[in-house]
Amino acid sequence: MKIQYQHRKQQFHSFISVNNTYPLHLHKHVELTLVLSGSIHMTVNKTESTLTEGDIALVFPNQPHSYRTAECSEIMLLFFEAAYPADYAADLTNFVPSHPVIQQERLEEAIYTNIHTLYKLYSGQGDSRMQKAYISIILGQLLPLMSLQQVDSIQDLNLIQKILAYVDIHFLEPLTLDQVAKELGISRFLVSRIFSDQLHISFRDYINSRRAALAQILLQSTDQPVTDIAYDSGFNSLRSFYRVFRKEYGITPNEFRISGQGPPR
Repeated sequence: MKIQYQHRKQQFHSFISVNNTYPLHLHKHVELTLVLSGSIHMTVNKTESTLTEGDIALVFPNQPHSYRTAECSEIMLLFFEAAYPADYAADLTNFVPSHPVIQQERLEEAIYTNIHTLYKLYSGQGDSRMQKAYISIILGQLLPLMSLQQVDSIQDLNLIQKILAYVDIHFLEPLTLDQVAKELGISRFLVSRIFSDQLHISFRDYINSRRAALAQILLQSTDQPVTDIAYDSGFNSLRSFYRVFRKEYGITPNEFRISGQGPPR
């Protein structure tokens, strides 16, 4: 099971996604998903659900989650920092829902109206105070419908976020466990344990998967020579690049480019 940390700089943003398929990741933002049409498979903290039109999912900060569309889907996504709606910051950082999905039959029509109004406000660059107000209203409508549980490992979750955020910034450099541990002021053993026990992947394999993912995008979107892409993606030799890429995607970089495949979304 591979996981990525996703950087999101904006305090709040929203967009509509068609046929979304996105690998396992986590981030510090709250993520609200509203299914507009079709269906989409979602995994949150190893719990799998299928969402259909009108269903809503609420993913709290640092919860590993992924999406997969089997046939077709259209979803609205809203992302916001837990502190953005100040009244609910404590709920969003100290608790997690036992189940993140609320089905359509349990939802009032007013919730959909408020979500669509919030999306229009954001799309029209509306007043951020109005955006915060609508988020607070929406949370006030959704949270009573969810069973919230105290987070037992906030410290571990925050540490995972810090480690993956650091790696995400520096994965193109010659990165070692010792360097990450030193920069974050923790032990090398603890960094290694986070990867093996929490993320279920070795530190080195995680770094290589990030580099291979970047190489895949460059192969699909540029005409750079494969050799240049290998080094631009952080690999120190063509041999290691080819070995890792084949392990990740089952074909060589040259075969991938010839096939015209696109990077995963």
